[in-house]
Amino acid sequence: DRLKSSDQLLTHGIRWTLVTTIIRRVISLLLFLVIAGWLSQTDFGIFRSYSLILLLLTSIGTLGLDFHYITSDRNTNLNLLSLSQFGIILWLALSLVSIFMASLIGNIYHSPQLGWLMLATFPILGIELLRTILRAQAQKSLMFRELALAETLNVLLYSALALVGLFFIRKVWLYVGLFYLGNLAEALFLKRALPPLAHGIKRRMLCPKCLKYSLAVLKQNLSFLSNVLAINVLQIYAGNAPVLFLGMLAEPARMGLYFFATQMIGVPVGMLTGAVSQVFFPVFAVQQRSVTIANIRRYTSLILWLGIPLLICYAFGLQYLIPLFLGDKWNAALPLIYYLVLFYGTSLLHHPISAVPVICRKPHYELIWNVISTILRLAALAWGFRYGYDYAVLSFCLASAVLHLSFYFMSLVLLGEKLVSSIVSLMSRLLIPAILGLSVIRLGGLRHGLYYGTTLLIVYFGILYLIDPGVYSDLKRLLLPAKNPDPAS
Repeated sequence: DRLKSSDQLLTHGIRWTLVTTIIRRVISLLLFLVIAGWLSQTDFGIFRSYSLILLLLTSIGTLGLDFHYITSDRNTNLNLLSLSQFGIILWLALSLVSIFMASLIGNIYHSPQLGWLMLATFPILGIELLRTILRAQAQKSLMFRELALAETLNVLLYSALALVGLFFIRKVWLYVGLFYLGNLAEALFLKRALPPLAHGIKRRMLCPKCLKYSLAVLKQNLSFLSNVLAINVLQIYAGNAPVLFLGMLAEPARMGLYFFATQMIGVPVGMLTGAVSQVFFPVFAVQQRSVTIANIRRYTSLILWLGIPLLICYAFGLQYLIPLFLGDKWNAALPLIYYLVLFYGTSLLHHPISAVPVICRKPHYELIWNVISTILRLAALAWGFRYGYDYAVLSFCLASAVLHLSFYFMSLVLLGEKLVSSIVSLMSRLLIPAILGLSVIRLGGLRHGLYYGTTLLIVYFGILYLIDPGVYSDLKRLLLPAKNPDPAS
């Protein structure tokens, strides 16, 4: 019964979060297109650098205790207490350090405005840590509907305020403030939706004497927490190295172009991975490994036959849509969009199952992978930057694609699958999306490339329906509720 229940939660959780994520991402994309006409490339570069630094600080501020809270079946209230107490302590400490280092950070990233934004770390980091803790509580309780509604409220409020505010004041500091105001609204909604905290947690949360209980949790799980913390920090840094690393070498305007490209190509990917990973993590934690493997296989088929081809469709269309809506202002980002198909296409396989080593209580495997990943990605960026920023991004995306696939295989091995059979199965099925992608790129250079490319993609999806209609059935199963729900389905 527990397995049937978890599989049902997986299907309905993904369905709910996927639908609401699509709505949010479409709204965000439309808003982003409007803002892209108002703000400069430099403004976007400053915003992206600041938001990534805050993301790193937030990850450090939880010490990996959020992952421990979600995955552990024992001492739930004590784990939540330790997460909250250390979140408060590190919020104060990291905010103080950030304020003292604000000027230095601005100089490192060639932007005095970034230094000024770092002075506002105290309230914004508090918002992000509160939001992280509340999201962990909601995930632990499998409250996928509430999470989806909270995120939707975030986007709607932020979008409405940004359209009004940035229309009159086109400054990056206002862009930053409104973005995190939306995150605050999300946190407050979750706070209201979650069950009241146990009285013992409320009473002890601000009690210095009760810190000994949190320290005991930290000491008992030090190895796990240190691995998870290192993994999170390395993952954020390595995955965003074209901004965090190259930002120290190139001007903020280059970071703005890269941010624009990642937003445009990352929207459809975020629709899927954001919904799926949010549900996979807590549900996989209560499933048997055989059931987890079966669900990963179903997800992999959807990605290879539908997800990556649809991403290729989207990237193909952007080369016509961006100049149409924004003129020549962002044309320099078009090559980056094609390069990022490699990054985001393979991340569709990696990101949703990124918590598998943690669920298997073997985070050191992911730590080793992240160390190797960081070294290889930075090396690829350094080598490519000798020939220009675009070449650096291309080499980064190629290296990332290989690393994403290696993580996918590592996760299956941890779950008990055979490595050789997994490699043969995946690589043989990756061949068709690869050929399709190369064909569309070649057609894009022709005079009537849009017509030929669209025809090719329609033919592909038609043939897929004839050969493997089960893929469309799985997609329908996720998106549409069954008329007579079966808990075992």
